[in-house]
Amino acid sequence: MPDLKEILRDRVKQRIDATGKTAHAVSKEIGANAGYVRDLMDPDKTGVPSAERLNKLAAALETTTDWLMGKVDDPAQPLSEISFRDAPLNWSGPPESRIPVLGTAFCDDLAVPDDANGELRVERLLLDFDHTVRLIERPPALWNAPDAYAIYFHGSSMEKRFYSGEIAVVDPRRPPSPGDFVVVQLSNGANDHIITVLVKQLIRTTSAYVELLQFNPEATFRIPRGQVIRMHRICSTNELLGG
Repeated sequence: MPDLKEILRDRVKQRIDATGKTAHAVSKEIGANAGYVRDLMDPDKTGVPSAERLNKLAAALETTTDWLMGKVDDPAQPLSEISFRDAPLNWSGPPESRIPVLGTAFCDDLAVPDDANGELRVERLLLDFDHTVRLIERPPALWNAPDAYAIYFHGSSMEKRFYSGEIAVVDPRRPPSPGDFVVVQLSNGANDHIITVLVKQLIRTTSAYVELLQFNPEATFRIPRGQVIRMHRICSTNELLGG
């Protein structure tokens, strides 16, 4: 029996053929990168779309999310359908039972000013909120955190606290406090488009900047508040275990 990812891949192909649209055109229509739908139809790719992205995909392909996921046999799009939802999609179990591990990748270091009026380079990552690498079991402490997600660490900048390949679980609900480890989503300073993230320890926040600590090499640096889109807390092991 085909799994949901295979069903989605096959049904996207069917609607591409039925609508006469190209994968490139659909990708642009839903606001994704030009190769998004092509990759979605590639059996060697493992990512799955987010709920928001799947709803946009269904609209662009003139069908429903239920049909794309194999829940119904009729691809027709009822005029009264309300398909937008915030809950995670059921890829392999009850939506609340798993947390998505989002795709991360290396990025060039970020140049920030240092105290000597020079330049400091700090490690940063690319984070793709539309690419789920895998799903992990949701800790009981986060059953009421529908927006929780996880990431893989890359690089060595936070050793000996976090090592490359480890998974960190992120809870966006509680505002971070000084001393917390955080995922800082950055923009280019000109708009709200997220381009990269920093995974560091929070020192302080002010109206003008966010001050962060990197462990390896050890460095404290500041990011202008206007460049910070969101800042999410990384959960401690003690917290995840209910301590």
